[in-house]
Amino acid sequence: MSERWSLNTEPLTLNPVNRTLNHCPLSTHILLLLLAGLALLGSFLLPGLLRNRLLSLPIIYVSFGFLVFSLPLDLPLIDPEDRIFDRQLMEYITEFIVIISLAGTGLKMKRAPGWKTWSTGWYLLAIAMPLTIAAVALFGWTLLGLAPASAILLGAVLAPTDPVLASNVQVGPPKDDSAEDEVRFGLTLEAGLNDGLAFPFVYLALALVASTNLTDTLVTWAWWDFGYRIAVGTLCGYLLGKGMVYVFNGFQKRVAERYDTEIEEGFFVLAATLLTYSLTEIVEGYGFLAVFVAAVVSGRQNGSDTESRQQSYEAIDQVEQAVLSVFLIAFGGITATGGLADLTWQGALIGVMVLLVIRPLSGLLAFLPSKLPFVEKMAISYFGIRGVGSLYYLAYAHNSEQFPEIDTIWSIVNFTMLVSIFLHGLSVKPVLSWVDKRMGRKA
Repeated sequence: MSERWSLNTEPLTLNPVNRTLNHCPLSTHILLLLLAGLALLGSFLLPGLLRNRLLSLPIIYVSFGFLVFSLPLDLPLIDPEDRIFDRQLMEYITEFIVIISLAGTGLKMKRAPGWKTWSTGWYLLAIAMPLTIAAVALFGWTLLGLAPASAILLGAVLAPTDPVLASNVQVGPPKDDSAEDEVRFGLTLEAGLNDGLAFPFVYLALALVASTNLTDTLVTWAWWDFGYRIAVGTLCGYLLGKGMVYVFNGFQKRVAERYDTEIEEGFFVLAATLLTYSLTEIVEGYGFLAVFVAAVVSGRQNGSDTESRQQSYEAIDQVEQAVLSVFLIAFGGITATGGLADLTWQGALIGVMVLLVIRPLSGLLAFLPSKLPFVEKMAISYFGIRGVGSLYYLAYAHNSEQFPEIDTIWSIVNFTMLVSIFLHGLSVKPVLSWVDKRMGRKA
């Protein structure tokens, strides 16, 4: 990695020999505030301007970040590979973004849960994701020579479809009364659940890298990380989802109406989301899974009140977009200043194969028992978008244990996310329009 400024460094002093901002009144923190302001302004202006356009917000933000941090400015930058502070900051920021995104994703789910009604998502979760993890791990082991624990970590990190950057291929907000097609519904459900279900394999990599007894390690992982934590995450999400709705409705009826107090629903939803996540993590369940389940449960419980669900969704979405816009600019800066420094052609090949070969083939294999039209199977299998969730998993694992070849894994994940942002961002509208046309429905 090339030496560069980190967020935990002292304020910079510009070199009068090779810097272009000599004697400029703009200090580093003012420049950063300027970038943050531009990011937030873009979140307000760009969605309307980009409607029906090929470009997407992530493409613009990442490109802007790459351009700005390529300029001769000593801007501080997150360096998660080499600096513990920056890596922890990366973990916490991406964790928050994913939590908020999962809550919004859950609130958009209108279809009642069930084996048949949610079958599209079950195929992706039960078959496609394990196949993807296994295939990526195998190529990481054979092509890159990664140690088994590192290879499994790479597979677990790159397997989930990201709930944050996949919003363009998901179902519409609660007030959208259009029919839910299987492509958008399946991808929404997958994005909501697979962040919780991929975590067991991250824990498997963590267990293996520190293992002294393989049999005991696998047994403990199977009943604890895979069994207990998934069950507790689901149960906590269900109970807390119902409980938070009860608290909200009770306050509204008994306090707000009596004292003519206006309820700030957005703050309540944000508080309920963070409480659900943290309480589930305290009892060592999967908080991501609990947040999504709680959002689905609360939406079903208030199913007749579409306007209330819409207000909750909009509040969550605004918070997500504000934080995400700043983060994507920072990610563009990471790729511009060394985030791809350890990328080899083998690593780049694995990243491309994940997006164009491994995920699509895993999806098509998963849907062999399904009666979905082939064109929809193809679309669902193609849109395996990689993004913020992958960075969170990798930062979490790196902060927990020291993996061999970790710099290589960082570069592969950064590269794969970068390619996914451009590949899927530019193709989502034409591909989905083509699918809608083939299926005879209005886009």
